[in-house]
Amino acid sequence: MIDLNSFLQNVGGQTGLWCDAAIKGTDLARMVEFATQHKIIDLSVVPDAVSVIWPWLENTDIKILGRFYLNDEVVDTTVMSDLTIRINQSFKHGASGAQVFVRYKTLSDMVDQVAFVRDDLFFERDLIIGLDIGDIDADDWGNVFKCLKKINASAVCFVLTKDTGRKSDFVGRVYGMLNAWDSEFSGALHFALDNRPERIEQAQRLVASVRPELQSGLHFFVNY
Repeated sequence: MIDLNSFLQNVGGQTGLWCDAAIKGTDLARMVEFATQHKIIDLSVVPDAVSVIWPWLENTDIKILGRFYLNDEVVDTTVMSDLTIRINQSFKHGASGAQVFVRYKTLSDMVDQVAFVRDDLFFERDLIIGLDIGDIDADDWGNVFKCLKKINASAVCFVLTKDTGRKSDFVGRVYGMLNAWDSEFSGALHFALDNRPERIEQAQRLVASVRPELQSGLHFFVNY
């Protein structure tokens, strides 16, 4: 099992904790205690956990991010209505923002549906769009950043759901993303890479080399 204390020291910079959906009760309490002791910036949790941890974090600077997934094949008004209701509920229960993970193939539809309520729903709240970097091809990046700007995303968070080790093209995909980065997009760059030191180091090195101006907002979510 990974030594999370040492791991956090090696990651450095801005870090958040990614709380698995299975963590409940006293384990949530221990996670909050760990976060307060290690200068964690924010906690990514499933919606049901927001109201549980809010009383423990109310007087701290740690932000709660409700984590939502859009896995529907079609993202229509019904899907988005349900999502906005759930996001609004998480805000009422103490969340400072929402991470919305969506498939690239439905990103444009999602953005079109939610863009007109974005400013009201996310007033003084963070909207972070999550994407699997493995689903995005080189010629898709223009559309990705077009969507992020249209929805005024606070950040984009990349995950790598399938890591094939040495056969992985993760480095090439991150390099391509950074080269295509739209300077008109004012959001930050986040990663959630399942506590894989090699991938985190690769992302850090690439950002430092290709887009050093993004380092101040570079953020890694570490699995608790």
